[in-house]
Amino acid sequence: MDLYKIWAILGFAFLFLEMLNPSMFFLTLSGAAFFTAIAAFKAPDEYWIQGVTFAVFAFLFFFTVRPYMKRKLNNSEKTGIEAKYIGSVAQVLSDIAKPQTDGLGTIKIYGEVWQAKSQTGEEIKAGEMVKIIRNESLIMFVEKVKGE
Repeated sequence: MDLYKIWAILGFAFLFLEMLNPSMFFLTLSGAAFFTAIAAFKAPDEYWIQGVTFAVFAFLFFFTVRPYMKRKLNNSEKTGIEAKYIGSVAQVLSDIAKPQTDGLGTIKIYGEVWQAKSQTGEEIKAGEMVKIIRNESLIMFVEKVKGE
């Protein structure tokens, strides 16, 4: 079997490992193996060129492509509750943090009514505006909008 085919198979093996463990580490090795396969095709008897090619591209990809891909992966768009509600301003429908209600009140945002609790424990009256800080299950934790 030709050496360039072995490098290509190694590249696909690294891609498979990356799919099993998405750490962007094996992706760098895969890219280096594919470039080394090209070098092995061009210079099949020059093993030192193949070794240097693999080392250079692995180093290059590890310190350029990997940080970019990890940053891109971490900055992917948020979906669900985080994207739609967290950080948004809502109107209080019923008082929040009243002792007889276990601190629960209700808020209205985007035409939807949610149960809410005060993040700080302070009482928030109906009609006031609040900012959604976080959620736990179906309960939004809110705080008063500053300046109200």
